Amino acid sequence: MALVPVALWAQFAPAQDQPGTTAMHADSSAFIGWATGVEVERGPMNISNPSAGLAGDGWPAENALGAPEGTYGVTCLGDGGYATLTFASPICNREGPDFAVFENGFKSGNLWFLEIAFVEVSSDGENFFRFPAITNVQTETQLGGFATMDPAQIHNFAGKYGAFYGTPFDLDEVEDSPLLNKDNIVYVRVIDVVGCIDPLYATYDSEGHPVNDPWPTAFASGGFDLDAVGVIHDIAHYPAPQDEPPYIVNPVEDVVFTEYPEVIEINLDGVATDPDNPDENIVYSLVSNSNETELSATVNDKMLSLTRLSREESEAKLVLRATSNGLYVDFEVNVTINFVPDGIGENQISMAVYPNPATDFIRVEMKSTASVLGVELFNVTGQMVLSTAETEINVSDMEPGVYFIRVNCGEKTLTERIIIK
Repeated sequence: MALVPVALWAQFAPAQDQPGTTAMHADSSAFIGWATGVEVERGPMNISNPSAGLAGDGWPAENALGAPEGTYGVTCLGDGGYATLTFASPICNREGPDFAVFENGFKSGNLWFLEIAFVEVSSDGENFFRFPAITNVQTETQLGGFATMDPAQIHNFAGKYGAFYGTPFDLDEVEDSPLLNKDNIVYVRVIDVVGCIDPLYATYDSEGHPVNDPWPTAFASGGFDLDAVGVIHDIAHYPAPQDEPPYIVNPVEDVVFTEYPEVIEINLDGVATDPDNPDENIVYSLVSNSNETELSATVNDKMLSLTRLSREESEAKLVLRATSNGLYVDFEVNVTINFVPDGIGENQISMAVYPNPATDFIRVEMKSTASVLGVELFNVTGQMVLSTAETEINVSDMEPGVYFIRVNCGEKTLTERIIIK
């Protein structure tokens, strides 16, 4: 029975140096950007004595921009003060945490000196929605100005972790509202909790508990010390698929290869258009190629380049993506490799190329009375790397890989795929 109260007193993720922590170091590759704009509304150094002045003198708001700088690179909010941050690209809701907030707490003994804050988000700058923060810190006794805390007793408060370790926030945890577009979070607001448990000044968590953190901190660096806000998901890097995207895709004609080897380039400029904003810059990329062994496909800027890799008849389906303003639409391009290998009939011209694979040399042998007028060797991008009239070719100095040999017999041109080791 003695264990029952402990089981009911929920614990959350532990400190950054403990197994199971959710802390994210500033060097994590998960971060793709940092806050680029900030406005700060300072709170008093001591909310019970406002005549003492506001906190933050000597701690400029710009300290919250960019990556974390640690103890002396913060902006101090004071009791109940807040900072509103903006970003180069809006934050969006994807799987897992979407951003993280950094403070400059530190370890003292077995516990941590932490100053914590509520976090809110907005997509319009008018309507802000708060993450459901929970505290299990006792509320019988006020934590003093230099008291320590156990991070495992707080959840969804910024400042849960020490310097250079961010507290992650997942937009899935914010209540849904028609006034909030979780795929277009333009503003993140960080609000000092005050931390005083006196009902005259107290603030409360999402379950109605008074928030108790170190108080008073009656000096210029009092209140929450905001170091940085790191972006994990934004619409520039993680655009959302749209059931009805605003873009119109003009069909790209099916591509048919009738000669070989050959490189085909297709200009994609204007393939996708936004009727509401025709000047919008649309970026193209390759999503998939269903037959990579037969066809090389690349997209550079607005140019699709296609190169045959096989002399056999085959088909490939390309999926391209047009992206702009965080939205995208996918479309298909069908490619047919229409090549029939030369037969070996009594009146037909044919050849043999050997050894294949080759290491030092290759030989071309005609299986008819036709004469070899010229031999050309191409790499997989269609670039000619050798031209000769010889039928025995030294390839010992060539880079290993797949090549194509084309033989001109006057009446006909024959092509064969070879491998050089």
